[in-house]
Amino acid sequence: MAITMSQFESELANAVTRRRILWVDGVGGYLLADRDEVTLGQAVAGSSADIGIVGDIRRRAGVIRRSGADYLLQPLQATQLNGQAIDRAQLLRHSDLIQFGERVRLRFTQPHPLSATARLELVGLGKFQPHVDAVLLMADSCLIGPQANCHVHCPQWDPASAPLTLVRRSQDWFFNATQELLVHGLPQRGLIAAVPGLRLCGADFSLSIE
Repeated sequence: MAITMSQFESELANAVTRRRILWVDGVGGYLLADRDEVTLGQAVAGSSADIGIVGDIRRRAGVIRRSGADYLLQPLQATQLNGQAIDRAQLLRHSDLIQFGERVRLRFTQPHPLSATARLELVGLGKFQPHVDAVLLMADSCLIGPQANCHVHCPQWDPASAPLTLVRRSQDWFFNATQELLVHGLPQRGLIAAVPGLRLCGADFSLSIE
């Protein structure tokens, strides 16, 4: 069945959203996954996985679904949670260790008590594709800053500075700049759209969106 132009544009927008990457200079890269349900699997040509992993893992290894502040892991291959084999959906908790197969392990964390956004990091063999340091499962906000409970921890930032916050407004994401920042060299404050190509600089940091 043929799709309409609006359906095509919607699918294209979804693809762009799935691949949005936050780069924080001197800290690393973070894939921003803002759908309520994401599939993890092998990063191969034609893969339908939202979060691709280069490693010993199936094309579709598992699904993580978010409902409010809760996350459920649905295994689609041999999976362990904190060393115990699981064969049905399980509630994820802060600092849980997920293992797919024999080698691919990920740490699930929800570092900030006031934000439902979670973080996935590879702690075993394998790497994310595109190559990033972590995946952020975005809820309604995401904190970037020097505090240890930020989703993106930036220890070299001024420890007295407040976190920079990403907030969702409808289907779009914005940096909430409470102080004046430079957007492509021009001063701006308030809500700044987190769109691909953005370059944002503060007194002691710089970041971009790809």
